[in-house]
Amino acid sequence: MSETTANAKTVGREIGGVPIYLDDVCKTYPSGKGAAVENLTMDIPAGEIVVLVGPSGCGKTTSMRMINRLIEPTSGKIMIDGVDALTLDDVKLRRTIGYVIQQIGLFPHLSIAQNVALVPKMLKMDKKHIESKVEEMLNVVGLPPGEYADRYPRQLSGGQQQRVGVARALAADPPVMLMDEPFGAVDPITRAKLQDQFLEVQKTLGKTIVFVTHDFDEAIKMGDRIAVLRAGSKIAQYGTPSEILTNPADDFVSGFIGSGVTFKRLNLERIQDITLRPVADAEGSDSIVESTASLNAALDTMLGEGNDALRVMEGDKAIGSIHLSDVMNRVKEMRDDREVASHAAGSVHE
Repeated sequence: MSETTANAKTVGREIGGVPIYLDDVCKTYPSGKGAAVENLTMDIPAGEIVVLVGPSGCGKTTSMRMINRLIEPTSGKIMIDGVDALTLDDVKLRRTIGYVIQQIGLFPHLSIAQNVALVPKMLKMDKKHIESKVEEMLNVVGLPPGEYADRYPRQLSGGQQQRVGVARALAADPPVMLMDEPFGAVDPITRAKLQDQFLEVQKTLGKTIVFVTHDFDEAIKMGDRIAVLRAGSKIAQYGTPSEILTNPADDFVSGFIGSGVTFKRLNLERIQDITLRPVADAEGSDSIVESTASLNAALDTMLGEGNDALRVMEGDKAIGSIHLSDVMNRVKEMRDDREVASHAAGSVHE
């Protein structure tokens, strides 16, 4: 496995996506002052979620929309699985790339099943295959077809509508998905649930996903890699969430990360990946946490429920326990790692 795919979020994932390579891509407008996107070069590995994050107006959405040519590049190449996207018919190209935006735009006069079936119908797939695919995708996003297929968008909550949008984008089984602030229009609790659910779906599907957000915490949670962009989509730093949090490239990146770096890093680590204590060490505690939860979620539970020990669950079975001291020891290790990385970076610059 290459270095670009061997990270915590992609190990063991089935790869259903294809690589994308942006080569010196530019976008200028006749009336604009300078380039909206200037000489963007980026390697996006197959099967990964790459998040574009940066200040408002930096060109991240423009960069993403050039991949499916909703915006035509002024110059440069966009290679999708080794093929120059600029040589393809733009309409056919878009039908093979899933696209999810904040305002999902479901057709109100069509049922949920009909909305999900739109792109497969455009691709002239077999009717039985379409019906099967609609059922499969609704199940994948947690909307059982028997309950939701015949409903209309107005009968669904905002979070449910967003799930339908994801199902519609997946229905044609595209190798590439573009997601522009896809969970930004819902409340924070629903947003967190949608993020978790999509990451579970991605574990199975392994699509290549370019994901735009202005929220660095969302970037950390969703991304296998993060590209922090300056104005003109100039890359300030491109790396895994852990790399960027541990060793930000400069003051611009540090400022964008914001405060609480250590606790942001706790969001990257799963309880199931650390050595657990015996279940008996949490004797007398009624507090539980799922093994797939982050260390930050464990800390939140401890603080919220006033228990310094949690039983760790896999389904209905307790598989061990975690103590407040375990989390705090990890916090200390992270701070030590950060100090070492900072010292090493300073030595290089001297």
